[in-house]
Amino acid sequence: MALAPLPIMEDKALHQEAPSSPYPVLGATPLAAIETSAPVSAGEEQRMQELERMLQEAQGRAELMEREAYDKAYAAGEKAGMALGAKRAEQSLEHLDVLLQQAESQVRSLSDACNDTVLDIAQAVIEHVLGELGEQRYEMMLASVQRAALEMPSVSDLLLLVSPDDMSVFERLMQEGDIGKWRLRAQSDVPSGCCRLISQQQDIQIDPEQAVKKTIEQLRMRLQGDGDVDELEELV
Repeated sequence: MALAPLPIMEDKALHQEAPSSPYPVLGATPLAAIETSAPVSAGEEQRMQELERMLQEAQGRAELMEREAYDKAYAAGEKAGMALGAKRAEQSLEHLDVLLQQAESQVRSLSDACNDTVLDIAQAVIEHVLGELGEQRYEMMLASVQRAALEMPSVSDLLLLVSPDDMSVFERLMQEGDIGKWRLRAQSDVPSGCCRLISQQQDIQIDPEQAVKKTIEQLRMRLQGDGDVDELEELV
């Protein structure tokens, strides 16, 4: 014979739902709801103020140290920059001095070249003028001979040597100038346009072109020394 199952008894107390809590975690209430924070004592507040003051002083000292370090670095950089600038200025002055010396050398070279050109032109002009003078050239030569004769002790025994090409011209000029006391003789070794005045003590050659060349060379030497164009103008 089969046994009938026993009836299941339901305990409503076991399945009774717990009342809902307004707090999310296990229904626990926050600490603030239980008790309020304890007030800060006067000693602790004074200590905090002291710490805050010390912190501000430390920040002030740090800023001061940072400013001093910056000033020192700036001063060092400025000093180094001034030293570098002075060095570069010195180098620039040395470079300018070299350029100045080069310029002076070029000016001297240019001045010498200009002086040589002026003298060459002067010599060419004088020689051209002498060649174009014609008979006036011989008159000038004869005047030079007379001036030279005045420096000699006696004019009675003077001998005037001329080129054979110039013999006729000198004969006529001496007759016109009443210079009959001098002896006149043609000699082949005397260049045309020149003459020689001979006495017992002296032998003077009168050559206008050679005199011009000699004067030009003397001027050239003086100008190559310490002369200048103004001196050239005075000498000319």
